[in-house]
Amino acid sequence: MNILLYLTVSDSGLCFCSSVWYYLIMKISKYLHSCLLVEDEGRAILIDPGNYTFKERALDLDKISKLDYLLVTHEHQDHMYMPLIKQILEKFPKIKIISNNSVKKILEGEGLKLQTEGENNIAIENAPHEILFGGRGAENFLFNISGKLTHPGDSLQFSESHYVLALPVQAPWGSFVASVEKAIALKPKIVIPIHDWHWKDTARRRMYETAKQYLAGKGIEFHGLETGEMLEI
Repeated sequence: MNILLYLTVSDSGLCFCSSVWYYLIMKISKYLHSCLLVEDEGRAILIDPGNYTFKERALDLDKISKLDYLLVTHEHQDHMYMPLIKQILEKFPKIKIISNNSVKKILEGEGLKLQTEGENNIAIENAPHEILFGGRGAENFLFNISGKLTHPGDSLQFSESHYVLALPVQAPWGSFVASVEKAIALKPKIVIPIHDWHWKDTARRRMYETAKQYLAGKGIEFHGLETGEMLEI
């Protein structure tokens, strides 16, 4: 929520100040799996453009006129895919990349630069990647954008969410039940499911509907965005 102040000067020279509450609309579009395009406060932010997004041609860069930031939660290919990142940089050479030190090493090996600190209402938290076979994980960032959206990458190990939670719902490391119960514990107003490429469309939509009905009883909206579909909040 934002406050717009009006200053009025009367004929006698007295000043009067009034205020109006207003909301800035955030637009969130999904492009398969964990890839989100966020438009807010005059910025365009792309999160986790991975191999599924690239190989299924879900993200049409010709239809995107502006990108200011590229956020990468961690190094796994389903969240950062170099051929797609290079295409993004070719069209938007001034884009700022924000990620962690493990991703930084990989991108520097490709001659690319990034920063590991947040800025411009993009906040960062360390959120451990969930454990894979053999105890493997990865350095993982959680991003909070404009105090409205939380994108945790591949982690359920965080204690707060903003108004909208991008919730990883399916993975080798986790379960759908654990993810949905995490949302109930954090109490966001809106959940957008991410990390769900592994489901066939029919199964995915059935699981979406199950979660939607369950979370509705807890006062949480569930929006199962299809590829390219936009949500305005």
